[in-house]
Amino acid sequence: GDGTSALGDCAQGKFGLAPSNESPPAIDPATVVEIGKTLYKAIVDNQPTLDTTVDWAGAVPKGVTSWTQLENWKGPSQSESLYIEFKNFVGMKLTKFAWRFAWKYGGDMNGVGKYVTQAGVDIGTSYAYLSEHLDVEVKSLKPVNYGT
Repeated sequence: GDGTSALGDCAQGKFGLAPSNESPPAIDPATVVEIGKTLYKAIVDNQPTLDTTVDWAGAVPKGVTSWTQLENWKGPSQSESLYIEFKNFVGMKLTKFAWRFAWKYGGDMNGVGKYVTQAGVDIGTSYAYLSEHLDVEVKSLKPVNYGT
């Protein structure tokens, strides 16, 4: 062919979007779905690797593809500090990981619902003795609708 199509001029690198016969998904505030990441690494080889711009999860109405489609967000809020620590048989600390849970809450769609977004961990401290290895993965659970 001559390098052109109904979508654009291939030789010039200009491409259009193919027409879609699909309508946007219907939004159902009674059905809560998860967005964001369901699993991500917070610590790898004793070093924090968390990227809060992408490492988070949210619970929004079915049909919503981005938390920015909702309005009236509050927060962020944080939990109290939590930690897990491992010691050897003589009581010497081998590893420790401290964190807080953080999230935004209260987002709604046209005044309906109260949803959560950007939920994840805020790393406090991570420690591993020279002979130890610390890796931390964060897994979000399936959202639950507490009030339809």
